[in-house]
Amino acid sequence: MRKYLENYEKYKNMKVIRLNTNPNLYSSNSYLILGTWNKLEDVNALVDTGSDDYIINEIERTNKGVGKRPLEKVLLTHTHFDHIGALKELKKKYSAEVLSYIKVPGVDRLLTDNEMIRLGDDYFQIIHSPGHSSDSICIYCAGEKILFTGDTSIRVYSKDSTYTDEYIETIEKLAKLKVNIVYPGHGEPISENPQSIIANTLSILKGNSVYQ
Repeated sequence: MRKYLENYEKYKNMKVIRLNTNPNLYSSNSYLILGTWNKLEDVNALVDTGSDDYIINEIERTNKGVGKRPLEKVLLTHTHFDHIGALKELKKKYSAEVLSYIKVPGVDRLLTDNEMIRLGDDYFQIIHSPGHSSDSICIYCAGEKILFTGDTSIRVYSKDSTYTDEYIETIEKLAKLKVNIVYPGHGEPISENPQSIIANTLSILKGNSVYQ
């Protein structure tokens, strides 16, 4: 019985798949979000596309559920080239709805701060997080305690730099969340004490700014 419960805990969460991107190009991470059981009502979604259409083969090789749209939504954490390169190809192949905080070619609908949107089999909060760029967002699921941060850095190591009030306000918002894992726009997922990392970053930022 104990072994069964351990396995249940291991596999009950929604699936977040970090897709391989083109090794020959500078690219953001690209994450495919699927429901736990690939139910018809689950929303297959993508966070960022990478620099080109390399991820399409990755998506095609993934079990996304029978009788449902392979890819329904694409969310952009911001609109820098390494995060949006495959928009045209993804829309052509999957007719996916593209969502972003600002309008650029290929975007179908604008997201708003604190909007709730269904991805996979749960709801995510859109958090406007300017700092890296004015259109940056983070995407947070309270039920799963997971956070997609795009290029919003949650790590600050030094008190020797200065930071904008917008960025500090963003970290303040993130510090209020319960987070078990962070999926960044670049680099490996962060599962070792992400809340402590964010709290430490906020402490450093506040010690370096007139913002209180």
